[in-house]
Amino acid sequence: MSCLSTRRVVVPGVCLAAIVVAAGSFAAEPGKGKKAPRAFDPIKQFDHLGIFTAEKKPDSRLVAASRVWVTDIEAHPYRVEWLRRDKPGKGPVRPNPHVAFRVDNIAAAFKELGVRSKPFDAGIAKVGFFQTDDGATIEFMEYYPTAAKSTATRKKEAAKPRLRFDHVGFIADDKKPGERFVPATKVWVTDIAAHPYRVEWLRFEPDSPVTGPVREMPHVAFRVDDIAEAAKGLKVLLEPFDAGIAKVGFYQTADGAVVEFMQYYEKAKVKKPSAPK
Repeated sequence: MSCLSTRRVVVPGVCLAAIVVAAGSFAAEPGKGKKAPRAFDPIKQFDHLGIFTAEKKPDSRLVAASRVWVTDIEAHPYRVEWLRRDKPGKGPVRPNPHVAFRVDNIAAAFKELGVRSKPFDAGIAKVGFFQTDDGATIEFMEYYPTAAKSTATRKKEAAKPRLRFDHVGFIADDKKPGERFVPATKVWVTDIAAHPYRVEWLRFEPDSPVTGPVREMPHVAFRVDDIAEAAKGLKVLLEPFDAGIAKVGFYQTADGAVVEFMQYYEKAKVKKPSAPK
C-alpha cells in the first residue's frame, strides 16, 4: 500500500504514493584528506521487514541477547523476518513490526531517534532498535565482515532478480501527523514520501470495508517491471488495478507475509484514475 498526498490516488483497500522518490544525496563536500559521510538512502539500504508471530516458523534460530526466535532473512524472497517469543516478556525487542536498514555505523545512524534497545550481538550483525517521533520501529544493522551467505541462498538470489524496495505499511491505532482521510475506504493514511524511513501508516475506521490481511498486517512494497511475472506463485489478495500513476496488486506469500507490487507508468502516460470494478 502506498501513501496518499495531493498527488496520490486511492482505491478500495489501498492508497498509492506518487513517484517522488528523490532520496537526495546531501552529503557535505569532503574536506582535504577526509571522506564524505554517505547519505542515508532508505531504498538502497533496506534490509528487511520484521513481523512478530505466535506461530513457529521453520528454520528459526534463537537470538540469546533478545530471547527471540528469528527466521533467516536471506532465505525469504521478499526479505521478511518472522520473530517469536516463547513467553511474553520485556526483552530488548518489542513486539512491534519494524523496518530494518543496513548501516556502516549504528551510533551515527540513530541521531534524533528514541532508543528502544542498545545495540547488541544478533549473530550475523550488531543491531539496535530505535523509534521515530511518529512511533515507527527502526532497526539498524552493522553486518559483521564474516557474515557470509550460504550457497543455497546465493543460488536462490541468482534465480530471482532482486526487487527494488519502495516502502513498508504499518497499521496504526492512534492518529498520526499529516494523515488524510480516504472516504471510499474509511482509512486514514500518511505520506511515505515525507517519511525518512519510507513508512506508511494506515488507520482504519471500525466500519471500513477493507478486511483481511491487507487491513490486519504490515506489508512490504516493491517496484517491479511486470506485476504478473513478479506475482507468480503467490496468493492474490487484491488483483492488479490502475491507480493512476501505477498499476498495483497485493499478494500473500506461503508463510503469510503481505507483499505489494507496484508497476509505475511513464510520466507522460499518467492519467486520472478510476476505481477498480
